[in-house]
Amino acid sequence: MSIIRTENLGKVYKGGTTALNGLDLEVHPGEVFGFLGPNGAGKSTTIQLLLNFIRPTAGTAFLFDGPVTCTKSRQRLGYLPESVNLQTYYTGQRLLEFHAGLFGIEPGVRARRAMELLELVGLLEAAGKSVSQYSKGMLQRLGLAQALINDPELLILDEPTSNLDPVGRRDFREILLEHRARGKTVFICSHILSEVESVCDRVAILKRGVLNRVGTMEELSGAKGFKIVARDLPAAAIDALSTSAARVTLHGKNATITCGDEEVRDEVERVLRESAVVIEHVEAETQSLEEIFFGAIDRKAES
Repeated sequence: MSIIRTENLGKVYKGGTTALNGLDLEVHPGEVFGFLGPNGAGKSTTIQLLLNFIRPTAGTAFLFDGPVTCTKSRQRLGYLPESVNLQTYYTGQRLLEFHAGLFGIEPGVRARRAMELLELVGLLEAAGKSVSQYSKGMLQRLGLAQALINDPELLILDEPTSNLDPVGRRDFREILLEHRARGKTVFICSHILSEVESVCDRVAILKRGVLNRVGTMEELSGAKGFKIVARDLPAAAIDALSTSAARVTLHGKNATITCGDEEVRDEVERVLRESAVVIEHVEAETQSLEEIFFGAIDRKAES
């Protein structure tokens, strides 16, 4: 079973602008899936197609193995848009009770569910406060609570932490991880790459409407080289390594030896063995999500 599946999904807007081109994607149950790309890559268009807000010009999209046009799937998902737009004339508690009613949650359960979620997102003290008095960060938290009101099997989030402070972002991560631990699925679009890297099981990167890369961090991160940590490096070994392509950094009697590829690593290990040097450990240097992202969209990461 797949939670989200698209087959050759495409969207061309009036005027001939291609927003999405041949998207083949599958999101599995119980994973947090990051959907990345620069502005204009087609992320929001994909979400709107999945939610059946707009219709595709090519291909098909499925939720829970059924077409996105099936209204029953709406009962099984929660959605937090990039711009939170909630009814400001309600209090926080009353707004959540209202949305609980839209999902058919029994009247006797609505108030309890609303208060549980307000506590979860850190808004319990503002439960009786008018939403019109909420700050941007509070509105973002309330929007997440609204998206969780029906305990959804699939949670679709578009830039969910854009207005949150560091504490709010930490709380958000914990909520997502707890949601996943309960077997739920999360589909998240975010420009905060460190956040995506910390919570996502897999990521997909769009570039100009085309799927560029998809996979786990391990699958997407090509090895940049290797680091060998050794101790009691004798002068003869240091001299031998100085003529190799490796870079040696000394820390007293210990050394960190950076190797650009496997061939250099093998040569360094040979020298160390011949010198009877103890190798503490060898680790591969992999790419961060930021490096993967900028590589996929052909732009250099800016420090």
